[in-house]
Amino acid sequence: MNIIYAENPKNNCIESNILKITDSHIIENYLTDESKIIKGSATEVVLPRCEKEISQILKEANNKKIHVTISGAGTGITGSRVPIDGIILSTEELRQVELKPSRNEKIIQYGIYGKTYTIIIGKDQDGYYAIAPPGIPLTIFKKMVENENLFYPPDPTEMNAFLGGTIATNASGARTFYYGPTRNYVKRLRIVLPNGDVLNIRRGQIFANNGIFIIILNNGEKIEVQIPKYTMPNIRKNSAGYYVMPNMDLIDLFIGSEGTLGMISEIEVKLIEKPKIIISIFAHFMNEKNAIDFVKKLRNLSKLEKIKVLSIEFFDTHSTDFIKKKYLPPKIPEKSESIIDFEIEVSNEIESDMVFEKIMPILEESNYLDAIVMPENEAKEIRHALPESINDFIHTYKTQKVATDISVPEDKFDEMFELYHKIGKQTGLHYVIFGHIGDNHLHFNFLPTNLNEVKKAMESVTLLLSEAVKLGGTVTAEHGVGKKYYISDDKHKPLLELMYGEEGVFEAAKLKHTIDPNHILNIGNIIPKEYLDKINF
Repeated sequence: MNIIYAENPKNNCIESNILKITDSHIIENYLTDESKIIKGSATEVVLPRCEKEISQILKEANNKKIHVTISGAGTGITGSRVPIDGIILSTEELRQVELKPSRNEKIIQYGIYGKTYTIIIGKDQDGYYAIAPPGIPLTIFKKMVENENLFYPPDPTEMNAFLGGTIATNASGARTFYYGPTRNYVKRLRIVLPNGDVLNIRRGQIFANNGIFIIILNNGEKIEVQIPKYTMPNIRKNSAGYYVMPNMDLIDLFIGSEGTLGMISEIEVKLIEKPKIIISIFAHFMNEKNAIDFVKKLRNLSKLEKIKVLSIEFFDTHSTDFIKKKYLPPKIPEKSESIIDFEIEVSNEIESDMVFEKIMPILEESNYLDAIVMPENEAKEIRHALPESINDFIHTYKTQKVATDISVPEDKFDEMFELYHKIGKQTGLHYVIFGHIGDNHLHFNFLPTNLNEVKKAMESVTLLLSEAVKLGGTVTAEHGVGKKYYISDDKHKPLLELMYGEEGVFEAAKLKHTIDPNHILNIGNIIPKEYLDKINF
């Protein structure tokens, strides 16, 4: 079936007045995100506490054609939550589910810093699940779930992100290598449309028919949603634009749509049993070639021997130098020039010994220097030392990092990796290469020291992005598009245009126009405003 009928919002708000912020000094905190790449403007911040209030806010804004920008925790790095004008709809007060538990469900509460978060955990024929609000920080949600001996696998690097934000961007991270991205775990979403109607979308129920979904609104109006005809790259990680597949599930259209089609008001995600033991290992090598050789062998070994390798992370020579400034031997051997940080899951110490017996030969074949087992918290500390060091470098020179979020097919990885170093060396700029090598997804960061270097870095990044697309890759694997652009002939151009061309972006704009005909929601995300302006009202 490709038809879904809209519902009225849940009517169980306790308070009668919607919280609003009009103080310009407080609003200032909502006008940028972690990236600081752009700064927006807005007249007020509204903070709904339930679905009914979300519906009320959007309905009023839609009638008046006021732009609404949905804001999560502000941890994004693409300018996605930055408003161009209008009002900001913050999800921070959406901390509790609006559902009474059934016989097989129970309410879990967690209090911290004077705030109480509420979720529901249950079990059905498909296994465990959790029902949660969009404004719960991922770190708190994971803690609440793990206290019940369960586990939510997606692990974006920024654990302070709100759960709703991670779904709006289809966030992923290191453990995507084993578990896959956020999309794989979303079972159901309640979405408030721009007109205030609500869609309750459960995975496996509504599928496209010849590329079309039909939405019947509460007033009886029928909307035909035509999915774009562009083809997504055939890779493990991609968060560039709307998800498109033949006969796709409607829920996947909203996952990763960056708040451009509707606002998430309730989330149901799949849980698994909590892993018994996770072991973090830092393997050190004298050069990058040996490190990459080990990665290829580890990938093969995990497939052949069914070893649960959860993540494989890479640090190039420049990244390793940054880390060395914070950590001396024995944590980081003096001769280490490249690091592979990987995690394995085992059931007990006997299995752990068996796994190490299989891994040691491929470490030796790759001429490793040392392999250091670390507690999970220490491993994360070292892993996060790199972005902290990069930020320190950037703050020193008062510039900005110029970064990529590229992923390519496995058989094109070597070619892309060589290009990173080739272009990096040609510019003469500082740069680092690190990230999720298990998914052929690395972050290349230029670290310019002045504005001329920033310009050169941005032009060079365009070459990398263009080549990635030619190789069948993506311009953004996990961060989303947001309001990012690329530079060509000294002009700023939409990032998504580089992948799908003007026609592909225009098809995406027409899709948004169908659902959001007054163009109020998260304008500038994924689709530039000028594309929407070309569509006749």
